Amino acid sequence: MSDYYDLFLAVDLEPDLSEAAVREPRWLVGQAEAPPVPESADRETWGHPWPVFAGGTASHSFDGADTSVLLRAVARPGPAGRAPWSLTVRVCIHEDDFGILMEVVEWVLRRATTRGRAGFLRDSALEDVRYVVRHENGFELVNTRTVRGGTRAVWS
Repeated sequence: MSDYYDLFLAVDLEPDLSEAAVREPRWLVGQAEAPPVPESADRETWGHPWPVFAGGTASHSFDGADTSVLLRAVARPGPAGRAPWSLTVRVCIHEDDFGILMEVVEWVLRRATTRGRAGFLRDSALEDVRYVVRHENGFELVNTRTVRGGTRAVWS
């Protein structure tokens, strides 16, 4: 049985990205045609470029749907009055493509203004959850622990 990874990522990208610089993130989420030379991952590894974050289907290994969107956060303009680009991704990926996924995540996080927790990653085999934590000099996957005695809501 194969392992799958479920990635959730919610970050803001720099507001001053040029149209050319926004083309690849748009393509990654399925909102645009591929750039002439995709930069977000090693093309040789990919075999051929594909939009890793494109969603629009039910997840094949986790409850819910794979979905992604990139848009301007017009309700949250920055200090210069420019709205950042907001990227939200929820995608399930096969273990064979995990390295590519992490290359693309790294590429996106280099352009992000978000600091601290930027998302999480679940592993179907280990039933493990790790936070995606973005730092000034990179990112890391941090293991979470089961919280006991937390808030509970019970429906009747």
